[in-house]
This record gives sequence, C-alpha cells and structure tokens, in this order.
Amino acid sequence: MKTGPRIVFFGNHTVGVRTLRVLVHSGHVAGVVAHPDDPEDGVRYESVWSEARRLGLRVIRAPGRSAEVAEFVTDGSPDLIWITDYRYLLPAPVLGLARQGAVNLHPSLLPKYRGRAPINWAILHGETRLGLTAHFVDEGMDTGDIIAQRAYALDQSEDVGTALDRLYPLYEEITAEVLAAFRGGCVPRRPQDHAAATAFPRRRPEDGRIDWNRPAREVWNLIRAVAPPYPGAFAEWGGGRLLVHRAGGIRSFGAGEPRAPGALIASSAAGETLVVACADAGLILTAFRHEPAGPEVPARVGESGLRPVAAAVAR
Repeated sequence: MKTGPRIVFFGNHTVGVRTLRVLVHSGHVAGVVAHPDDPEDGVRYESVWSEARRLGLRVIRAPGRSAEVAEFVTDGSPDLIWITDYRYLLPAPVLGLARQGAVNLHPSLLPKYRGRAPINWAILHGETRLGLTAHFVDEGMDTGDIIAQRAYALDQSEDVGTALDRLYPLYEEITAEVLAAFRGGCVPRRPQDHAAATAFPRRRPEDGRIDWNRPAREVWNLIRAVAPPYPGAFAEWGGGRLLVHRAGGIRSFGAGEPRAPGALIASSAAGETLVVACADAGLILTAFRHEPAGPEVPARVGESGLRPVAAAVAR
C-alpha cells in the first residue's frame, strides 16, 4: 500500500513522463493533468497523456485555468500538486487545494533563468553550469522557496541535445529525493535570492535567425541553443534558407579572405563544411542543409538527417 503523499500531477513531454513514473512508484498519484493539445506530444517527446493511460491513472487534458481542472483536482483531494513542464499557470484557488502545497521542477539553477525555455537561454548566454531546481510554487513566476537542486556541466562545444541527455536523469533523482522528504515530514526550503534573479520570455521560431553581424561565439551559442531536438538556427542563403544544426569551431580570418558578415570564406571539397564570416572571425559549420526558394532544386539529406550544402552555394 502506498504511504507517500496523495498527488495530482501536471506534466508534459519526456521529463513529465520520467517524473510521473517515479511518483507512481514511490507515491500515490490521484490524477494526472496533461496538456490539452501539443503537436510534439508522442512525436518528438514522450506523452504524459499516453503514459498515464498506460498506467491506468485518472487523466484529463486541460489548460490550468479551466473549470475542469479545478473540479478534477478537488476530486483528487491531493496532499500535493506536482508540476513538471506543464506550461499553464495554475490559479491560486487550485494551488490551495493541495494540503502540503505545490512543487514545480524548473530546469535551471534558480534564481537564474526564471521563465520559459531556460535551457535554451542559458546556452545562448554561454553558461557552462546548468541545472534543475525543485521549488514550492507561489504567486510569482518560478519565485518560490527552493527544496533541492542538481547541477551539471556543459562544455561550450556541446549543445542542447547533450544538455537534455544529462538533465533527464536528474528529474528522476530529484523527484525521488523530494518525495522522500515529504514522506519523512521534513522538507527543506530556502528562500530565493531575488536580487540575483534573471528572467526570460518564451522563445519564438524567429528567434533562431542567425545574425552574422554578431561575434562568432554568439552565433555558435545560438546554433547550440536550438540544435536538435529543436528546429535549428537559420539564415537566408543562396536564394533560399540555410538551416544549421551544428558548428565545429571558430577560425581567425586569413589574409585576403572575405570578412563581410555572412560571406562564404571557405568550404571543403565535398561541401561537408562551410566557413562563414561573422563580425570577428569565421565560424565553421559542420551540419546544415540548404533549402532552395523554388521547388526545382531538391534538398539533400545526410548526417543526422542533414547533408551539408555543396560548396558552390553562395550567399
């Protein structure tokens, strides 16, 4: 018989599925609220909705402020609300239905990178120490007291795909740790240092556009931040679009080489790499695809689902 707190879980995507499995194993899940509609659900990421159904749990799809959610949580009579990647704000009356409060798992080292897309923003800013925070939910955006944190390192040549590989197991570890604290009746809580906080908005597809007028390191960080499983960075190129998934280094300008931002400096004989001028140096692109503007030229596909565009393609 389950002895842990009675939980209503709000979650989405792979991290939600991993969290839910730990909660089911070690706690009592009285209900699951999944996103009402997400085209990536079960396609690019694992599905909380499908996993809850597989586990035989009571589950609905609904936005946080709907009357259906309030009724569902009330029926669940939870000790605890647990949130993992559920992107709708829950109103205070719903949060107040949980006797021991609400816990959220936020993928940054709070108080840094509050808000949306914290991993992407952290990589974009060149951070090498990222993490995951379990915190109580209050009326603010990721402002509640910290319960536990886990940190991991990310080299500046590694991208968001690597970050997610390192982050996913931490969701399971921190969930087990915090759940054990609730079962033991001794839950640590540390107020956040709000003076040290940073907050960022959601990212839009247009935010992946490359500006070659920026320093090469900044452009590389953008490419790293939106690499697979995200859609990739892009720029207008050769009458179409250059989609970039990976860069492999920075190269100083050589004598007589083009230095205008966005100019093609060099390419390998087979077109497997391109060197493109940024504001201060050349950036070596190693995984990319050219998408012509017209239908008459087929796109080519190769490495990691991409093939580098031929050397003859010019800006």
